[in-house]
Amino acid sequence: MLKNFGILFALFLISGGVSLILTPLVRGMMTRLGAVDQPDPRRVNRVPIPRGGGLAVIASFFLSLGVAECFWHELLVASPFYPMLPWFTASAAVLLVAGVVDDLRGIPPIVKLLAQVLAAAILCYGGARFVLPASWGAWTMSPWLYIPLTMVWYIGIINAFNLIDGLDGLSSGLAIIAAIGLAGILFVVNPQLMPVVSAVLVGALAGFLRYNYHPATVFLGDTGSLFIGLLLATLALVTRREDAFVLTMGFSLLCIGMPLIDTMLAILRRTLRYLLRKIEGEAQEGGIMVADRSHVHHRLLTWSKGNQRLAVWGLYGLAIALVVLGFLSVSLRLSQATIFLIGFFAFAAVILRAMTDVELWDAGRLFTRPGARNASRFFAVPCYVFADCLIMAGTFWCFYGLMRQWLPSLSGSQQLNLFLWYAVPVMVALAVVKAYTRIWGRSTRKDGFAIVLAIGMGSLVSHLIVCYVLPGVAPRAVLFHLIWSLILPLPILYVRLMKTVFLQWLTVSENYRLRKQSLADKSIERVLFYGAGMNLRAYITLCEVNVTRNKEALLGVLDDNVGLRGRIFRDLPIFGPLEVLEDDAFFQQLQPTKMIISTPMIGEKRLADICQFCQKRGIKLTRCSITETPLALK
Repeated sequence: MLKNFGILFALFLISGGVSLILTPLVRGMMTRLGAVDQPDPRRVNRVPIPRGGGLAVIASFFLSLGVAECFWHELLVASPFYPMLPWFTASAAVLLVAGVVDDLRGIPPIVKLLAQVLAAAILCYGGARFVLPASWGAWTMSPWLYIPLTMVWYIGIINAFNLIDGLDGLSSGLAIIAAIGLAGILFVVNPQLMPVVSAVLVGALAGFLRYNYHPATVFLGDTGSLFIGLLLATLALVTRREDAFVLTMGFSLLCIGMPLIDTMLAILRRTLRYLLRKIEGEAQEGGIMVADRSHVHHRLLTWSKGNQRLAVWGLYGLAIALVVLGFLSVSLRLSQATIFLIGFFAFAAVILRAMTDVELWDAGRLFTRPGARNASRFFAVPCYVFADCLIMAGTFWCFYGLMRQWLPSLSGSQQLNLFLWYAVPVMVALAVVKAYTRIWGRSTRKDGFAIVLAIGMGSLVSHLIVCYVLPGVAPRAVLFHLIWSLILPLPILYVRLMKTVFLQWLTVSENYRLRKQSLADKSIERVLFYGAGMNLRAYITLCEVNVTRNKEALLGVLDDNVGLRGRIFRDLPIFGPLEVLEDDAFFQQLQPTKMIISTPMIGEKRLADICQFCQKRGIKLTRCSITETPLALK
């Protein structure tokens, strides 16, 4: 075993040494051929830098594999990648041609996509396929299933490393982390197998990183990023294990997690902006294929105030955290679920924060545009139906797995039939109470009660049907059915209230941004309210409806009821009566420019005090109210 590790280290050094020698040669060649990234508003480089340095990585990789074939043939043959090597070479040649031509002259995105499809098809034909475990059923062996899955897998990962190659050393560094992680999962699959290909790839990338790290003198270009994505996607497929499919493929996804997350965000962001441009009547040149400067690395670069090394190491840290999370989940078997959930939610919080000002902001613009409520009904009904089906299926099989020991043993088809008897009456009951056509953005307790009642009645009918159709199962499934019917209303209600919750959260985030921006931008009013009541609630609801068009920063509420001081009203703090603003330090902290009287219950003397205070401090004073005015009938 130690001898094999020594060989791996030797291959790492050989590959790294060759890469160190070849990279300057490739850099000079690409400069002479004119494959140079010129500075422009979308790029981060400030001087011309040659691209296409991935040629050095590819050459170092295959030369080092040739050395392994000559001197350590037995070790290379033991690698699970070895049977795919001829097919991978042919596939890499296709992407090599496309990448070199793109780096030299540029090619349309559709041509590049066709090259990726051809490369994926070659490997799929050769056997590197995304095939689900045979134990899941004979349907998993169908080419109608595994061919599309394989294409999506390869194209997704190839483009993930292509899109994230936007900062010095970013794509190559993330590829090193992913290759080390995939080598680790290979040891989990079979400790006797040696990750020869991973060691060679890490060496080639490490040698190239010497010239690609900030300040970079050469870029990978499409030549290198396409090759890296293809190789890592293939490594993940050949190291998966049939009897531990979820573990091995899940670990592989964690290793390649950062580029994949950036790609999914790019698809979401570009789709939202495409729809917004279409609605607003702007030109549609390029559609969702239009490049932008809103990738995760661009945002980290903004947060780090242009410090590329800090931004790159931030993404390195997130990628390493995902790999470590995978190792912990595998090693600590009893605690794997807890550790994974803690790590997942921590990571999700970081990504969600990154989405706030871009993807979620664009989604808010789409949801709150004039006329969106009428147009969205066409999409809302099928989405609700689809979501309810997923929720019921997930809830059913989750509790079935947890309570299996108390239930009779059922085959897969029997479980499916049981689920249908449980789910169909509930779906019918939801349709009867018009759960799919209600306006959930303005829902009341009555609407929620209708959902609970429908699920209760549907569950009762479904249990009666099960008692009649499956009399042997029904008595032992009473507890299971009761728990299922009690838990089911929660996720179904949550899905319907998701838009409202999302808009409220987006309003809070936007108000926080406006408060910070208003300190420098005097056109943004800093607003205090006087009076916590129905008028204020209506005003804030209007802010939620127009969240992307708000131009006021809401600071808080003043109220003469001293018992409310320190409380929170719709995310706004209640400071107390007007006299709290007499404290100059507190007033300077708030810096209000406008006050809105939002209560009708205010005396003349108190109103005069407020007017005098606002006049003294130079604060605008307005009043909002809900009034009913009779109209003359003609």
